[in-house]
Amino acid sequence: MNFLPKQHLEIGNYIKYLDEILHKCEKGIEYCKICPNEFVCSELEKDDFGLSDATISGILGVIQSVLNKIPGYLNPEKRNDLNKHVRLYINESPVHERNTWENSILDILLDEKLSSLAYKPRAKIGAVRMLLTYGTKISFSTYLKCLNLENKDRVPKNTSTLPDVVTTNNILAVKQYLQSKRPDIAVPDTSAQIKFQFDEIPPAIIQRCNLNDTGLAAAVCYYSMLKKLPITGDIVITGGMDNQGKVLQADSLDDKIETVLRELHFINKIIIPKNPSFVISTHGNINIIGADNLEQAINIVFKNHD
Repeated sequence: MNFLPKQHLEIGNYIKYLDEILHKCEKGIEYCKICPNEFVCSELEKDDFGLSDATISGILGVIQSVLNKIPGYLNPEKRNDLNKHVRLYINESPVHERNTWENSILDILLDEKLSSLAYKPRAKIGAVRMLLTYGTKISFSTYLKCLNLENKDRVPKNTSTLPDVVTTNNILAVKQYLQSKRPDIAVPDTSAQIKFQFDEIPPAIIQRCNLNDTGLAAAVCYYSMLKKLPITGDIVITGGMDNQGKVLQADSLDDKIETVLRELHFINKIIIPKNPSFVISTHGNINIIGADNLEQAINIVFKNHD
């Protein structure tokens, strides 16, 4: 499967995208034939990186933009590696630009968001970070948000939403769970107004993903919205779910977990389907937790809040 470097940028695999840029730059920097005073990386012109040009100034501008998009903490090893590489290219930029790059790109690597282990993306009601796999090889994370159209939420144009069959299953499972806990309280039927929206992922990419893996995340989002309970930013979810609340297995678990380890250093919990054949190992401060059903997942996500 061909996956263009620019698509890593589109789906939020920012570290992967930066690593690909730096790998290409390591193959050689040369004088630009059009602008003799500028250095250029001709290797970057061979693939679609979404660059306006492959000059050092153009590359540094993209690096700065991508660093600003990283959603949270980067471990010291990765920040030091990026710092070292970026300094090399700053030294190759036009002399009059170097102080500007020094005071912008390198400062980003030291700001609170990327350098503070305590920094977490803010908690959200009705939205959770989840993991998908494009085709069979490329995993990535995205936010899934539960929209109640009755409350005048709007689905933005050119935004992907979950198919109705997946939405219906998840809503039914949550209603059954709530009724099992409080049979004396009727759960309102809001299924016709509920939509699940993916955050800024091109529809062409979503269409190549196994959307059955969204089930557990969608149910947790819906529960969060109904109960007005926030979901913390240090949790990520993957796995399907049937209309009885049973968690179904997910594709490419190893690859999805590797994505978290590479891109999402602020994540503390990865919630996956419980699978006796899948070996769960500890990765630093990350807890990888298996769930059999919706109730277990709710207890993990909303512990001390419900």
